[in-house]
Amino acid sequence: MGHLAGLAAAAGLLAAALAAGVPGTVPAAAQSPAAAASDFTAPRTPWGDPDLQGIWSTGYIEVPLERPEEYGSRELLTEAEVAGERERLDAQQDHSTGGALPTTPRPGDTGTYNTVFSGRGREVIRTRRNSLIVDPPEARIPWRPGVREQVADEISTAAGVRGRFRREGTDGPEDRPNDRCRGVILPHRFGTWEAGGGHHRIVQTPGAVTIYYEYGPHGGAYRTIPLDGRPHLPGRIRQWLGDARGRWEGDTLVVDTTNFTDRTSYEGARDNLRLTERFTRVGADFVLYRVTVEDETVFTRPWTLEIPLTLQDARENRIFESACHEGNYALTGILAGARAEDAGRQESAP
Repeated sequence: MGHLAGLAAAAGLLAAALAAGVPGTVPAAAQSPAAAASDFTAPRTPWGDPDLQGIWSTGYIEVPLERPEEYGSRELLTEAEVAGERERLDAQQDHSTGGALPTTPRPGDTGTYNTVFSGRGREVIRTRRNSLIVDPPEARIPWRPGVREQVADEISTAAGVRGRFRREGTDGPEDRPNDRCRGVILPHRFGTWEAGGGHHRIVQTPGAVTIYYEYGPHGGAYRTIPLDGRPHLPGRIRQWLGDARGRWEGDTLVVDTTNFTDRTSYEGARDNLRLTERFTRVGADFVLYRVTVEDETVFTRPWTLEIPLTLQDARENRIFESACHEGNYALTGILAGARAEDAGRQESAP
């Protein structure tokens, strides 16, 4: 709790630490309140770039993308709210993550997964923010008129991730993201059970940065970001994770990503989506990640998320390659059951 008392002072320190490497895309009032040592110097790779390497995680947090209305214009949780949030998160755990052995199943829970596998929230976000959006100041997605309703209408009933897949007309086998293992999208779905802790492994070379995203429910993904100044791919070439180009601005890795497909929807933005990501190491175990989302056909202005990433113990190697298809017989069973139901209907028909 003592950490929260020093947030105001720490905000100034972090803003100063980021000033050289992070352009002013986020207003000063929206700078992160997370603690950063005033004398911290980012480590360097053998070739002199800021060192971002390691396994990084958001932790198992549950933070809404947009700020809930009850907070008004306030960005941070109070001491009492932090305590209440910890109590709420603790109540979600079962014996697999330090809680009590459940005597009755949760509503809708088939009993196939306990909380160690579910990704349910377990900890309060490091920055104590009450939303992931930090700009605009009201922490709301600046959709164009009618787009919010359109996005809600297009969400597949089979998709657990909000706004990820467009409705295809029926709940067919190709509309089931868990079974089809379509993989991660960008930006990563932080702050939800789908993110599964948001584990990333970052590896650097003199000419590139590579990130592996662990995303168990849908399969993980590799992403290589060139740093050699090459131009983006021609506009006719589209990729699921877009076409990324990186550069260093002071101690910040800035990644510009374009050329998304019309299938990799993020809050309604598809092939016109453009991301500007910033990775800044502000502490020995702390990378501050910001991503600005742009699509003038969907949003009235760019908007920015902020995610704190915490360095994990490399010896524990708490990141695993996703193997989504192997041993997955869910779709086989679903289709076999549907065919059996069809056959039963035909036999009972007059």
